Parts: sequence; C-alpha cells; structure tokens
Amino acid sequence: MNTPATQPPFSQEAWTTPQGTIRRGMKVIAPDGTCIGTVARLEGDELMLEEGSGSFVALTQIDGVSADSVLLENRGDATFGLGAQP
Repeated sequence: MNTPATQPPFSQEAWTTPQGTIRRGMKVIAPDGTCIGTVARLEGDELMLEEGSGSFVALTQIDGVSADSVLLENRGDATFGLGAQP
C-alpha cells in the first residue's frame, strides 16, 4: 500500500479550496441550474470534469460548495468550457 507521500497526484478524493472542500464525484452546477458534469480531480487552479473529455472549470468560477455539489457563478469567464492544455 502506498503512503500518502508516494501516491500519484490524481489518487486524491478531496481537495480544500477557498470556496470549500471539493470531493471527487460532486456535481458541478451551472448558474442556470443545469448539471454540467462531475468532479474528476483538481489540477492546479482548475477543476477537471468527468464528462466532456478535457473539460475544466477555473476555481475562480466557483461561487460556493454544498454537501454534494459545486455551484458556479455567472461571470462569463472566457476559460469556461475550453479543453485542458496538455
């Protein structure tokens, strides 16, 4: 069994952010109430989504975190929906 220090970076199940604790599998909710995907992992300042291969949300777009979802704010951020860069 791996110790936490030697586990791969994507093996984490939860991440603490200024907006709250985000966990793998949480729903990501757009300002209009639609679910745009679920949390796969956190990479730097980007929340990577399971659905839509390569889709991500910048942490600056998060308005709040509830027990089971991440709510996005309506900022019109130009990075929303762009594929992650390799």
